[in-house]
Amino acid sequence: MEKADVAGRPVHRTLEVLTGAFTWVLITAPIWGAVLAPAKWAWFATVFSLYWLYKSLSVAAMATLAYGRLRAGQARDWLAELRRRPGWRGVHHLVVFPTYNEPVSVLIESLGHLVAQDYPADRISVLVAFEEREPTARAKAREIEALFAGRFAHLWTTFHPDMPGEVPGKSSNLAYAVRWARRALAADPAIHLDRVLVTICDADARLDPRYLSALTCRYLEEPDPDYVFFQPVVLFHANIARLPLPLRVLNSMYSVMQLSRMPVGFRLITQSNYSLALELCHRVGYWDVDIIPEDSHMFFKALFRCGARVRVVPLYVPVWSDAAEGASWWRTTLSHYRQARRWAWGISDVPYLVWQMLRRGHPRLWPRYIHPLHYAHEHFLWPSHWFLLVGSLNLLPFLAPTFAASAVGQELAAFTSSVYTACLPSLVVLMWLNWQLRPPGMGRSLPAALGFCVSWLCLPLVGFVLVALPALDAHTRLLLGRYLQYQVTEKRARPRAELAVHAGSLKPSRSGLPHPQEAA
Repeated sequence: MEKADVAGRPVHRTLEVLTGAFTWVLITAPIWGAVLAPAKWAWFATVFSLYWLYKSLSVAAMATLAYGRLRAGQARDWLAELRRRPGWRGVHHLVVFPTYNEPVSVLIESLGHLVAQDYPADRISVLVAFEEREPTARAKAREIEALFAGRFAHLWTTFHPDMPGEVPGKSSNLAYAVRWARRALAADPAIHLDRVLVTICDADARLDPRYLSALTCRYLEEPDPDYVFFQPVVLFHANIARLPLPLRVLNSMYSVMQLSRMPVGFRLITQSNYSLALELCHRVGYWDVDIIPEDSHMFFKALFRCGARVRVVPLYVPVWSDAAEGASWWRTTLSHYRQARRWAWGISDVPYLVWQMLRRGHPRLWPRYIHPLHYAHEHFLWPSHWFLLVGSLNLLPFLAPTFAASAVGQELAAFTSSVYTACLPSLVVLMWLNWQLRPPGMGRSLPAALGFCVSWLCLPLVGFVLVALPALDAHTRLLLGRYLQYQVTEKRARPRAELAVHAGSLKPSRSGLPHPQEAA
């Protein structure tokens, strides 16, 4: 991060320690709360149960609303609407795929889905951003260039060199690649830089065929589009049929949780795949080269520099991504753990956010502060929710038996249990949404439905091992100063993925959403 954006090293490190320590205060609260102040802890646990009921109902309602909008977005003829708008062809798209050690077949498949876009190919430029330290990068670049030459207005490859002071990873690669691309685009007289939209894609991102048309349409509808981040619906379903049953549920939950954030402005923050104006990138100095959570950090960097004009707008079209996957069930589980830990490393941005809010005076309830506060709240809840839910009032009979046996203690325990029971209908709604989003190739027979329902019984254990623990790992690393380095999520190579070049045969699934597995 730029020095002007963060506190001095002693203050910043103090904020890091306080951030990590606060997480440990939360997860141990069921123990020390029951020992030191059992009555107060019982009331806190009761209030938390009511909060969890609100959160459950809210997630279920918003995810259902977003699912309906997603289906409507899939049925909408975005290109026909664009053609009724004068000057729409002046919007040019730069699609960037930062990559390191990814199988070339994964990149080929993602580019094949980009070929299938209904937006004019002569208004699309593609940049595959390799790392120079990858031994096979140039061979992959040659293969990609041979397969996709002439498919787009421009097809470029860059090779990001290791530089002093940089943290190797997606953020530093993007800072190098998008700067380079802006210079290249400026040399084309048919392209106006103030009408270029940048779409950041993971290597395994398969864009819906209408993605760029929908993005262009939403861009032209916005009153102040040059300060907008556009966030599509990211669904971790592209390879879900190959995962063990418990991990299918986990990745389905990731997708539904992302859906639930879409309709609520202050909850929606850029994640994995997103789009923004090229000139906004240039205005804020591109991505910082020394951070890991590049997606959310780029949004906050723009928010603090440009003010409340910066916002995230939902784009109700899907981007199909791979769930973490390895060569064996153990490697797949380990890859999930590492991926969750990297996502949870977003907690490292909390000291930066605290400092930005403090140096601008007292926090006020407007977008520049609502987004950071909600972001911090979600990251603290990530590792602690499991311990607060399981601990709740269950430890009181062992740590404070006198209070647990009292009339107040028994009444609060009964009330809390009833509140958590009231959360079950929301869980049923989430299960229904997960079923609706399943790829068509997974089947919808009675045995498949029974297996799907049984797999949900694994959710508490999977949530502990692959959600709470990796997040706690990340927060503890921040507390101890053992900073996380960027680790690429393991992907499996695609057999004969060159067929994805002809991905124009995408068909709608039974859920109303196209799925990349149907492209072949």
